Amino acid sequence: MNRVGTIRAGAAIALTVVAGTVLSACGGSEPIQQPFASISTTTTRLASANIIGLDRKPDEACAAPVAGAAVPAAIVVADPALLDGLCALGLQNRVKAVAGDVPAYLGTTLAKAPKLTDGAQADVAVGTAQSADANRRAGRTVTIPAPSADWRKSFLALADAVRMPAEARAVLDQYQRDAAEKSVKIDAVHNTVSLVRFTADGKSLALGTSPLAAQVLADLKVVRPEPQRKPEAVEMSDGDVSAAEGDLIYVGYEGDKGREHGMAVMTSKSWKDLRAVVAKRQLLVQDSAWFSAGGPVAAGIVLHDVSNTIKASS
Repeated sequence: MNRVGTIRAGAAIALTVVAGTVLSACGGSEPIQQPFASISTTTTRLASANIIGLDRKPDEACAAPVAGAAVPAAIVVADPALLDGLCALGLQNRVKAVAGDVPAYLGTTLAKAPKLTDGAQADVAVGTAQSADANRRAGRTVTIPAPSADWRKSFLALADAVRMPAEARAVLDQYQRDAAEKSVKIDAVHNTVSLVRFTADGKSLALGTSPLAAQVLADLKVVRPEPQRKPEAVEMSDGDVSAAEGDLIYVGYEGDKGREHGMAVMTSKSWKDLRAVVAKRQLLVQDSAWFSAGGPVAAGIVLHDVSNTIKASS
């Protein structure tokens, strides 16, 4: 098999993420059988929201490691937002130093990468404009467009830097095929999906069209609530969370403080009165993937979470 074929197979594994849980009316923690997959998923809750993706295996997130000498053997990463793309290309074992924290959804191989220090040795160093200080410590750095602005453009630029442009195109083509197929299967155009995130600084945000998860929803052709159809998030007050309303609400929280704030909001009367909450159609998602800077692995996680849970709750 040639290198493109190998990475395509690995990307398919990376995009086929264990995700989803049936929306059920019962609480507690219990194994339930998905009607759409031959796996059992343990469901737990935060407030009254089922938590999805607990059985996902981060160590299986990346594509199969690339072999051979055609690509850089040692890569230094000044901006951890670029790790998703390297993971999707099967380059996780070639990352020799990272500045900053590794997203939890990418697994232990990258999490164990040494922290960036001055004078780190590499065949190529990659960073973004947002990681200017780390870029200087990494030495001669290839500056990649930040994935937060356009994750596809960033991924292709990253692939060029590590000499894997054809493999990156294969990954994106597979993602687009998956999105188109799943859009039809879940009847996406007849589902209105809301995105809410509780931040560490105490904000309750009804997210707009900019975050990674929102971009995946657009690829699936899922409808968004009216207040969430612009790039900017809507900051909701404690007494008015109407901007969160939808047929289904996906909720994320930023760290422990975000979780505490989310618990307070989700147990309030205004939240409990939302139609989706009354109908038990709210789900808690993996924040580090859904609201990351973006990349093929995170996009695949969101794609499969959404397609599975919408299908299950229809």
